[in-house]
Amino acid sequence: MLTAVNMIGTKETILAAACDIYLLEGYKGMSMRKVADKAEISATAIYRHFENKEALHHQVLREGFRTFDSYLQPALVGKTAMERLNLAAELFFAFATKQKKYHEILFLTMDHTVEHKVKGALTKDATVSQKFMVDRIRECMAEGSLRQDDPEEVATLLLCTCNGFFAQYVSKKVVDTPVVMKEKYWRMYKRLLHGLKP
Repeated sequence: MLTAVNMIGTKETILAAACDIYLLEGYKGMSMRKVADKAEISATAIYRHFENKEALHHQVLREGFRTFDSYLQPALVGKTAMERLNLAAELFFAFATKQKKYHEILFLTMDHTVEHKVKGALTKDATVSQKFMVDRIRECMAEGSLRQDDPEEVATLLLCTCNGFFAQYVSKKVVDTPVVMKEKYWRMYKRLLHGLKP
């Protein structure tokens, strides 16, 4: 008998399997049958949780964005704008290293949402973390800890630089211990901030 707890556990297993297949084969290579096989459930059981491949793909993306946002939000405890930005950078590192699959799907793979209609909740989810970073940059500029500039462009610069850093490790072009990797990340981040200060 399926209980609510079992249903949640099965759904999480399906999402994990979908992430693996999506990263290996992309959206076009992902199928409900492949995901069911990977999750070790029947092909019919998967439809109790997701109507079709598009719905499953949307949920993978939504869960990724939700997880990313849950990592960033604790940065708001910082007492100053710069402290909040620094905490956000630290939490971004935590997300990229502890939630590797979601990070790779959200930032290092082709955005296959263009292959089908993206509506409502997913569109909103996709902009939450971007807005969060823009707000951190904007308040640093208002505080005077960063020089006046276009907040959206500066936030994009930071995100692209950080994602480029992680891409080097995902592609195995750079291999380091976790400690060395974090030290390099912070040096890169500080160099970038130095060029943005008044």
